[in-house]
Amino acid sequence: SGEEQSPRLFQFHKDGFLVLEQFFSAEECDSMRSQIQRIVAGMEVPPHCRTAFSTREEEQLQAQGSSDYFLTSGDKIRFFFEKGVLDEKGNFLIPKEKSISKIGHALHAYDPVFKQITHSPKVQELGRKLGLEKPVVVQSMYIFKQPGIGGEVTPHQDATFLHTEPLGRILGFWIALEDATQENGCLWFIPGSHTNGIARRMVRAAPGASTCVEFVGSEPAYDDKQFIPLPINKGGLILIHGEVVHKSELNSSESSRHVFTFHVMEAKGTTWSKENWLQPTPELPFPSLYT
Repeated sequence: SGEEQSPRLFQFHKDGFLVLEQFFSAEECDSMRSQIQRIVAGMEVPPHCRTAFSTREEEQLQAQGSSDYFLTSGDKIRFFFEKGVLDEKGNFLIPKEKSISKIGHALHAYDPVFKQITHSPKVQELGRKLGLEKPVVVQSMYIFKQPGIGGEVTPHQDATFLHTEPLGRILGFWIALEDATQENGCLWFIPGSHTNGIARRMVRAAPGASTCVEFVGSEPAYDDKQFIPLPINKGGLILIHGEVVHKSELNSSESSRHVFTFHVMEAKGTTWSKENWLQPTPELPFPSLYT
């Protein structure tokens, strides 16, 4: 069936994204949602979110704790919160299931439900249609986009955070677990913006620096008029080229916009940057997409 696919693949290479409606069933979406509910129910608030701080030095320690928590999350299942949901002692000001921004970055490796989705036959078949020879999964995230507080994601390219040489080897799989609309924060893209390389890179800072990562280069000011919205129904998949410029707006609606997303790298002839925040570990080398 390679023939019938080619117009869509052409569209993907032209735009830098591809919308595939009804890629996953409602049942598959619901299984991910109920699994994440179980994970959140068992969640402990991370220690760096908890302590009440007074001195400048202790605040720096907390900042360091947050950065370590992030930097070492590549091979774990960890919790990241929206701003303003915890008081200074780390108690929730709103129900905890409404406070989480995202869970990352190794659900695909350590959770049976998300592992099965990531390596599902449909995904593997899509990888083959895309011509991926040695695809590996580098990270995954469950994103909540909470009602009323789900923050905006400013225009960016995924390859800013996941740098490879050569470029063009990173692919995002973005799965809507609920309808994503303009009201609740669907993705917006600049079609064709994946052909000019990358504007900036996020790299690990030198040891002893005040921050754990720093940016090299800067994101240009994009023209709002260039972006087109991509609303998508529950179960739909958006394929995202690593260099296409995209964003999402604040969720000001009363409904959440849950998403499971993971990134794949074509490992054949590719070097993963040693400066990326995310690094494979002995515990979790990047697993093959194909099983």
